[in-house]
Amino acid sequence: MDERYMYNYMEPKASAQKTVAERIVPSEVPSSRRQEILEYLKLFGYKPDTTIIQVHITGFFGKKGSAAPREIAKREAATKRYGGTTFVVIGRTHDPAIMEQAAKPRKGQRDASPGYVGYLRQNRDPQLRPPHEVIPLDFTPIHVPYPKDWKDMFATKGFLLAMHIPSSFAKDKNNLTRAIYRLGKNADVKEPWTFLKELKNFGYKPEWQQEEELTHTS
Repeated sequence: MDERYMYNYMEPKASAQKTVAERIVPSEVPSSRRQEILEYLKLFGYKPDTTIIQVHITGFFGKKGSAAPREIAKREAATKRYGGTTFVVIGRTHDPAIMEQAAKPRKGQRDASPGYVGYLRQNRDPQLRPPHEVIPLDFTPIHVPYPKDWKDMFATKGFLLAMHIPSSFAKDKNNLTRAIYRLGKNADVKEPWTFLKELKNFGYKPEWQQEEELTHTS
């Protein structure tokens, strides 16, 4: 992708749509949506103060040759070592405002990964906000249908959000994604995410929590 196109992509729309998004989307989702986003991300092992969430333009993520050789080798090694990939897509947004929020990647990363917009990380945010407080409120989990009226309103290709999950969860993450598909394929993203309660049975659990659960069941 031409670098000038990459960083001019939809930026004029970002300012034009910002006021619309700030008014319409928050009025159509529960007031607890930020907390729901946090709880959803934690299913993948998200830690507000350290997790990095990458932002990619839809249509470019995962294409052959779209990742740097070093990153490809890293992912392949992780898959072999942990029994599954540790880098996963967690959801999407069509709000171009995310381009303003994402920290820009180094030039080498931009050249190796067409469509890579940047990343969200607490220590790179001017206000030190964790990613779940920066992600646009139209954020939609994987496998949950994205509303057509929002897509028409933003008129963008969309952005995929992805992150590295804990290595200990790599072999079990498919159970979570299958559960999200089963529970989310008919869900209305504008309504409360009631599916989160059941998904917690399939989400990442720190070692201390796993040990505690084993103690209670033994």
